[in-house]
Amino acid sequence: MVASAPEPAIASKVPGAMHKIAIYGKGGIGKSVVATHLSAELARRGMRVLHVGCDPKADSSCRLTGRHVVRTVLAQISRDPDELDVSELITPGRNGIDCIEAGGPEPGAGCGGRGVARAVELIGELQLLDSGRYDAAVFDVLGDVVCGGFAAPLRKGFARKVLIVVSEESMALFAANNIARAVIANASNGVVLAGLVANLRSADATRRARVDDFARALGTRVVATLERSALISDAELELKTAVEMAPESDVARTFRALADDVLALDPEALASPTPLEQEAFFDFMRR
Repeated sequence: MVASAPEPAIASKVPGAMHKIAIYGKGGIGKSVVATHLSAELARRGMRVLHVGCDPKADSSCRLTGRHVVRTVLAQISRDPDELDVSELITPGRNGIDCIEAGGPEPGAGCGGRGVARAVELIGELQLLDSGRYDAAVFDVLGDVVCGGFAAPLRKGFARKVLIVVSEESMALFAANNIARAVIANASNGVVLAGLVANLRSADATRRARVDDFARALGTRVVATLERSALISDAELELKTAVEMAPESDVARTFRALADDVLALDPEALASPTPLEQEAFFDFMRR
């Protein structure tokens, strides 16, 4: 029998407390949609937001800056590794959001995790999360944490609340199971699993129930479910988020509720996730 998912814990109101959030999931699952819309919603509330794209494609912040191409940490390091300034690493976005893109090597020419690891190191060296400059940091992170570089925000304790974007498909849930393992491995850094965000490929009720069942097996819950919406695609063509383009839409309301939930969560009150062993995972999928 699978245990019931825990109810959300309400965070205490600590003046000046900073929210450190990471969005994880397998490639192509919709991490950047969730991360950028969450950043846009937090900024809409007047919060000072640092948005960090941890993907070699360096495309996480395009919806926030209105630009397809932004400067990256790796590019700046390659030009002048000894004279780096905060202004060279940050690309200003709309509504006061500051964006950093880790960047990556040319395809086939190096490890994508290197850019992430170096970007996180620089954020620490420049004390961007400790200076009182921001109210929230949102990390948009590629992959299922097989590569240590992509786990850097967790290892450094820079991302405390982890959201995993999933679909009902086996590989998306397999990646989520691995990410939950990484959360446990970095629990000593204050990292917790805040929950799953379901970005379903199908409206079939059985497939939707699979995600709910998986969340319970993982000892967590589904924080939000994204419905298929042309509005997100239309906004992306304008290099915007649906939160900005249509603030009264169902999509915008979903992200408002997600922001409410994540901001209210008290990391100290969350239990550790319970990832499945590999054979148990595939038994779950067969069931």
